[in-house]
Amino acid sequence: MIKLFISSFDNTLIDEEEAIPTSTMFELDRVKQKGIKFCVITNRLPEDVLYYNQDYPFIDYIIALNGGILLDVVRGKLDTFQAFTKKELGDIFTQYGGKKILFYTKDAVSTDIPQEPVYKIEIQGTKKVLIPNVNSSIFQKDKEKYLEISKNTVWDALSKIKENEMLAVIGNESDEILLEKIPKTYVVRNAPKSLKDKAKRMTKSNKQKGVEIVLKEEIK
Repeated sequence: MIKLFISSFDNTLIDEEEAIPTSTMFELDRVKQKGIKFCVITNRLPEDVLYYNQDYPFIDYIIALNGGILLDVVRGKLDTFQAFTKKELGDIFTQYGGKKILFYTKDAVSTDIPQEPVYKIEIQGTKKVLIPNVNSSIFQKDKEKYLEISKNTVWDALSKIKENEMLAVIGNESDEILLEKIPKTYVVRNAPKSLKDKAKRMTKSNKQKGVEIVLKEEIK
C-alpha cells in the first residue's frame, strides 16, 4: 500500500496560473484521509510552497532546493544537507563572471555570496558545468534559461523520510533520479523532452490535472 505520495511543484502540481486546481485539492484530501502522507519537491525556497498550505494545511513534507532542505511541516522540523564549500563558491563566482548568479540559502536568495551555507545555485544563460561533484539541470524562468547546480538530489532528502511504498509524479529534470528509485513514478506531458524520453509511466500535463489523474488511478 502506498504510504507517501510525492509531487514536483512547478510544471506539475500547480497549473499555468500557479494555482492548485480545486478538484486536485479534493483528491489530495481523499488520499490523506487514507493515511497517505504528501511530500512536495521543489527547486524553490520552502516558503514559496508553504504559502499554499496556509488556509488549508495539506502538506506533510517539503523537499526544497533540489534536496538541500527537508522540512517536516507537521512537526516544524527542518533538516539541511550538503552545502557548497567556500572554495566551490569562489570558483563559481570566478568562472561564471559576467553572468547573473543566484545563491540560495535555506531561507533567502542573493546575488552575492552569502555568509550562510548555500544549497543551490542558478546561473543565467549557460549550459557548462565547470566544477566537479555537483548535480545540474537546465530550466526556464521568465523566458530565460538557467543552469541549476546543487550538491544534493531529492532522493538524499526523501531517503530520510523512511517510507518504503511511494508514488511520485514529476515534471522537472532535477527530479529525474526518482525514475530509478521509485518504480511508480509518472512524468507529466509538459515535462522537458529529456525527462519524458526516460519515463516508463506518463500522465497528462499540469494544465490537464495530471497529478489528479494519477491519484484516481493508483489510489482507490
